[in-house]
Amino acid sequence: MYAPIEFPTLNPFTIQFSNFDNKILASHQNQNNLSINIQNSSYAVKEIGSSQKLILDGEIVQLSVNYYRKVSDVLGFEIKVPFYSLNKGFLDNSINQWHDLLGLSDGSRIYFENNQLQFSLEDEAHISLIKDSYSGIGDIQISSKYNFFNLQDNRFYLISTIDLPSGSKNKKFGNNIIDGRITFNLKNNKIDNVVINSLLGISLFNEKNNSFLKEENLTLFTKLLVSWKPEYFLSEKISNPLVYKFNLEIFEPFYKSNLEALGDIYYLIGLGASYEYAKNKYFSFGFSEDLKVNSSADFSFVFGFDFKL
Repeated sequence: MYAPIEFPTLNPFTIQFSNFDNKILASHQNQNNLSINIQNSSYAVKEIGSSQKLILDGEIVQLSVNYYRKVSDVLGFEIKVPFYSLNKGFLDNSINQWHDLLGLSDGSRIYFENNQLQFSLEDEAHISLIKDSYSGIGDIQISSKYNFFNLQDNRFYLISTIDLPSGSKNKKFGNNIIDGRITFNLKNNKIDNVVINSLLGISLFNEKNNSFLKEENLTLFTKLLVSWKPEYFLSEKISNPLVYKFNLEIFEPFYKSNLEALGDIYYLIGLGASYEYAKNKYFSFGFSEDLKVNSSADFSFVFGFDFKL
């Protein structure tokens, strides 16, 4: 129930890379846990640099199935199977109306027609272009979580992940190589209804791609993830079925690029909640926003279900 929500951070050019999934941070009381999650991201980005032009106009949907197996008090494994769909989407009209209602800027949306798909990056000699909707499986992730040290209310974990080359390289759902990631996790549960996860991770790549974008071989990320279930309101004890969740996540870019949308650091904030609708069954929902880089979606939402098996 206190598991951090995994918010969408991908664009069409970063799906193929290894990305940390917050689901592995859950403290599963039972030996087996199954979760099904859907992320929907709507893009409207246009950036022209000194030698490159980037357009991201469309939607990406990710459906992931996560299975966690606890093998001992200190060790557990998780497998994640992701499915992706790139499409024209259906949210453009609703997003424009929402911006009008709140008096918000439409940003790059003024350059695009509603409900169309174009993900493209080009320079003087090359172009990478997606204009047709398609779907497929991504790289399957296998993660291990090892609790190597405890100090009072603090638990220290080492999390390692590999991405198996199951996603199609032609569709940009994979890169036909094995990527890896090592993460150090500090979990604090000093107060019964507050759980804080702090993370510092390194993603390792060995990309041999003919793309005109040059990939980074090593990237860093850090996260602060807070889950809170209030028990009091104005000093009065309340019955509350919701756990509120807050994410602050910072990522280094996967690409070396002069374009801000591809080569700058990402700062992501996510807000959401989980609701226990039946015993050992949870529904989670939320939305996220990138504070600086416009290659993240200008609107995104996530919802999913968790089941204790």
